[in-house]
Amino acid sequence: MNTIKKDLIEHLSNEGLRPQEKSAGTATVIMFKYQMLTFIICWDEDDACFLRICVPTIFSCDENNRNDVLEVLNRINYENKIVKCILADDDVWVVAEQLLDTSPVYKDIIDRTLDSLVMAVEEFFEDLRKS
Repeated sequence: MNTIKKDLIEHLSNEGLRPQEKSAGTATVIMFKYQMLTFIICWDEDDACFLRICVPTIFSCDENNRNDVLEVLNRINYENKIVKCILADDDVWVVAEQLLDTSPVYKDIIDRTLDSLVMAVEEFFEDLRKS
């Protein structure tokens, strides 16, 4: 197992997040819950210094609300650091991507990233209610 991946899973476990590793074709997915949301880390063995943490499928849109959803996603993407809100088919995902050095300080990186993702999810629903 890659050292960065091993250390990442150990950090999540130490924080009480109980990560579960699953194979998804050629990729590996690490799933865990934080603040009542399901998170996944899409792990790429060929690019171990690339970290992608996602909150999948927080909302499904249709033709009646697609424009409102896209406007909210665009605003969140513009105003937030590292967080991207995307429309995958008809599902909204909130994603954070970043590059790690070879000895990252997980307490600093993971905690801030998870909080940023939670905040973006909350912003999405708040802004969507306003539109």
